Amino acid sequence: MIVDKGEAEMITLAEEMNAEAVLIDDLKARKIAKLRGLNVIGTIGVLLDAKEKGVIKELKPLLDELIEKRIRIRRELYDHALELANEK
Repeated sequence: MIVDKGEAEMITLAEEMNAEAVLIDDLKARKIAKLRGLNVIGTIGVLLDAKEKGVIKELKPLLDELIEKRIRIRRELYDHALELANEK
């Protein structure tokens, strides 16, 4: 499995630093990081944590903004995130 140089470097750095988690959205890179024993969180996971901690009030407007900026979010993931955030 081949990933971008930047994502490969991020995985290597996370391993070297014994990072608690690594922020990756790319599916291939996420799989590799998990296979290497890293905890992976994506952008939506960070936003859900922010909502849970009261840093943001609503998730939906931020997800919609990501989509407007051409960030691909599968419909199932979008719906699931809204359910987890109690916005659906």
